[in-house]
Amino acid sequence: MQTRVFRRPMYVGFPVAAAITSYVFAVLIVGPWDEEPAAAFAVAGASIFFWALGWDSAIRSTANHVSFTNFLVTATVAWTDVDEVNVHDGLTIILRDGREMGSVAFGSSLLGSFTGYRTHQRAFRLLREAQLQASGAQGGNRGQVRRHWSFEWRRLLCALAVVYGPLAVIFVLSR
Repeated sequence: MQTRVFRRPMYVGFPVAAAITSYVFAVLIVGPWDEEPAAAFAVAGASIFFWALGWDSAIRSTANHVSFTNFLVTATVAWTDVDEVNVHDGLTIILRDGREMGSVAFGSSLLGSFTGYRTHQRAFRLLREAQLQASGAQGGNRGQVRRHWSFEWRRLLCALAVVYGPLAVIFVLSR
Protein backbone atom coordinates (compact mmCIF):
# COMPACT_ATOMS: atom_id res chain seq x y z
CA MET A 1 0.00 0.00 0.00
CA GLN A 2 1.60 3.24 -1.16
CA THR A 3 1.53 6.32 1.05
CA ARG A 4 1.34 9.71 -0.62
CA VAL A 5 2.83 12.58 1.34
CA PHE A 6 1.71 16.14 0.66
CA ARG A 7 3.88 19.10 1.64
CA ARG A 8 3.89 22.69 0.39
CA PRO A 9 7.32 23.44 -1.09
CA MET A 10 7.63 27.00 0.23
CA TYR A 11 6.20 26.02 3.60
CA VAL A 12 8.90 23.36 3.83
CA GLY A 13 11.68 25.50 2.36
CA PHE A 14 11.69 28.41 4.78
CA PRO A 15 11.49 26.38 8.02
CA VAL A 16 14.09 23.86 6.82
CA ALA A 17 16.43 26.73 5.87
CA ALA A 18 15.82 28.23 9.33
CA ALA A 19 16.53 24.82 10.91
CA ILE A 20 19.83 24.50 9.05
CA THR A 21 20.80 28.07 9.92
CA SER A 22 20.02 27.62 13.61
CA TYR A 23 21.96 24.35 13.64
CA VAL A 24 25.00 25.99 12.04
CA PHE A 25 24.87 28.69 14.71
CA ALA A 26 24.56 26.01 17.40
CA VAL A 27 27.69 24.28 16.09
CA LEU A 28 29.56 27.59 16.00
CA ILE A 29 28.43 28.47 19.54
CA VAL A 30 29.42 25.13 21.02
CA GLY A 31 32.77 25.09 19.20
CA PRO A 32 34.88 27.90 17.86
CA TRP A 33 32.83 30.97 18.87
CA ASP A 34 31.82 30.85 22.51
CA GLU A 35 32.02 27.30 23.76
CA GLU A 36 28.68 27.79 25.48
CA PRO A 37 26.97 24.40 25.52
CA ALA A 38 23.71 25.58 27.10
CA ALA A 39 23.17 28.26 24.46
CA ALA A 40 24.18 25.89 21.68
CA PHE A 41 21.74 23.23 22.81
CA ALA A 42 18.95 25.82 23.10
CA VAL A 43 19.63 27.11 19.58
CA ALA A 44 19.72 23.52 18.32
CA GLY A 45 16.27 23.05 19.87
CA ALA A 46 15.02 25.75 17.53
CA SER A 47 16.20 23.67 14.59
CA ILE A 48 14.06 20.75 15.81
CA PHE A 49 11.08 23.09 16.13
CA PHE A 50 11.56 24.39 12.57
CA TRP A 51 11.97 20.84 11.25
CA ALA A 52 8.74 19.75 12.96
CA LEU A 53 6.93 22.81 11.62
CA GLY A 54 8.14 22.61 8.02
CA TRP A 55 9.11 19.08 7.09
CA ASP A 56 7.23 16.85 9.49
CA SER A 57 3.92 18.70 9.26
CA ALA A 58 2.30 17.00 6.29
CA ILE A 59 -0.72 15.16 5.00
CA ARG A 60 -0.30 11.44 4.37
CA SER A 61 -2.81 9.46 2.36
CA THR A 62 -3.23 5.78 1.58
CA ALA A 63 -6.04 3.86 -0.08
CA ASN A 64 -7.69 3.30 3.34
CA HIS A 65 -7.03 6.39 5.43
CA VAL A 66 -5.76 9.97 5.58
CA SER A 67 -3.48 11.41 8.27
CA PHE A 68 -2.70 14.98 9.24
CA THR A 69 0.56 15.51 11.12
CA ASN A 70 0.95 18.81 12.95
CA PHE A 71 3.99 19.24 15.22
CA LEU A 72 4.59 15.48 15.66
CA VAL A 73 0.94 14.77 16.56
CA THR A 74 -0.92 12.77 13.93
CA ALA A 75 -4.67 12.45 13.53
CA THR A 76 -5.77 9.56 11.30
CA VAL A 77 -9.23 8.80 9.97
CA ALA A 78 -10.54 6.21 7.53
CA TRP A 79 -11.56 7.49 4.10
CA THR A 80 -14.99 5.96 4.61
CA ASP A 81 -15.52 8.43 7.48
CA VAL A 82 -14.71 11.45 5.28
CA ASP A 83 -17.69 13.33 3.91
CA GLU A 84 -15.91 15.99 1.88
CA VAL A 85 -12.50 17.39 0.98
CA ASN A 86 -12.62 21.19 1.09
CA VAL A 87 -10.23 23.99 0.08
CA HIS A 88 -12.28 27.11 0.83
CA ASP A 89 -10.52 28.23 4.02
CA GLY A 90 -7.34 26.18 3.81
CA LEU A 91 -7.26 22.49 2.95
CA THR A 92 -9.55 20.56 5.29
CA ILE A 93 -11.53 17.38 5.31
CA ILE A 94 -15.01 17.34 6.74
CA LEU A 95 -15.92 14.16 8.56
CA ARG A 96 -19.32 12.46 8.47
CA ASP A 97 -20.11 13.80 11.94
CA GLY A 98 -19.41 17.40 10.88
CA ARG A 99 -15.99 17.82 12.50
CA GLU A 100 -13.12 19.14 10.43
CA MET A 101 -9.48 18.09 10.20
CA GLY A 102 -6.78 20.30 8.80
CA SER A 103 -3.07 20.76 8.47
CA VAL A 104 -0.84 23.55 9.69
CA ALA A 105 1.03 23.35 6.39
CA PHE A 106 -2.13 23.73 4.33
CA GLY A 107 -3.92 26.13 6.64
CA SER A 108 -5.80 29.30 5.82
CA SER A 109 -4.09 32.54 4.91
CA LEU A 110 -5.03 36.00 3.77
CA LEU A 111 -3.05 35.63 0.54
CA GLY A 112 -4.66 32.24 -0.09
CA SER A 113 -8.13 33.66 0.27
CA PHE A 114 -7.33 36.22 -2.45
CA THR A 115 -5.60 33.77 -4.81
CA GLY A 116 -7.95 30.82 -4.36
CA TYR A 117 -5.36 28.72 -2.49
CA ARG A 118 -3.34 27.96 -5.61
CA THR A 119 -0.63 26.24 -3.53
CA HIS A 120 -3.25 23.84 -2.13
CA GLN A 121 -4.89 22.81 -5.40
CA ARG A 122 -2.70 19.81 -6.31
CA ALA A 123 -3.06 18.27 -2.85
CA PHE A 124 -6.80 19.04 -2.87
CA ARG A 125 -7.29 17.34 -6.23
CA LEU A 126 -5.32 14.20 -5.27
CA LEU A 127 -6.96 13.91 -1.86
CA ARG A 128 -10.40 14.32 -3.37
CA GLU A 129 -9.65 11.57 -5.91
CA ALA A 130 -8.46 9.26 -3.13
CA GLN A 131 -11.56 10.03 -1.07
CA LEU A 132 -13.90 9.37 -4.00
CA GLN A 133 -12.15 6.08 -4.83
CA ALA A 134 -12.23 4.89 -1.23
CA SER A 135 -15.80 5.86 -0.43
CA GLY A 136 -17.36 4.73 -3.71
CA ALA A 137 -21.14 4.75 -3.46
CA GLN A 138 -21.33 5.05 0.32
CA GLY A 139 -24.16 7.55 0.55
CA GLY A 140 -24.97 10.05 3.30
CA ASN A 141 -24.19 7.85 6.29
CA ARG A 142 -23.99 10.05 9.42
CA GLY A 143 -22.73 9.28 12.87
CA GLN A 144 -19.76 9.52 15.19
CA VAL A 145 -16.37 9.17 13.53
CA ARG A 146 -13.37 7.69 15.30
CA ARG A 147 -10.09 9.54 14.90
CA HIS A 148 -6.88 7.88 15.95
CA TRP A 149 -4.37 10.23 17.59
CA SER A 150 -0.69 9.38 17.87
CA PHE A 151 2.51 11.10 18.91
CA GLU A 152 5.36 10.51 16.48
CA TRP A 153 7.97 9.82 19.16
CA ARG A 154 10.23 7.76 16.87
CA ARG A 155 10.66 10.65 14.44
CA LEU A 156 11.29 13.01 17.35
CA LEU A 157 13.84 10.62 18.84
CA CYS A 158 15.66 10.39 15.49
CA ALA A 159 15.63 14.19 15.14
CA LEU A 160 17.00 14.60 18.65
CA ALA A 161 19.78 12.09 17.94
CA VAL A 162 20.69 13.74 14.64
CA VAL A 163 20.77 17.23 16.17
CA TYR A 164 22.17 16.68 19.64
CA GLY A 165 24.53 13.75 18.93
CA PRO A 166 27.01 15.72 16.82
CA LEU A 167 26.74 18.72 19.16
CA ALA A 168 27.67 16.52 22.10
CA VAL A 169 30.63 15.11 20.18
CA ILE A 170 31.82 18.60 19.23
CA PHE A 171 31.42 19.73 22.83
CA VAL A 172 33.44 16.80 24.18
CA LEU A 173 36.17 17.16 21.56
CA SER A 174 36.50 20.91 22.06
CA ARG A 175 37.34 20.49 25.77
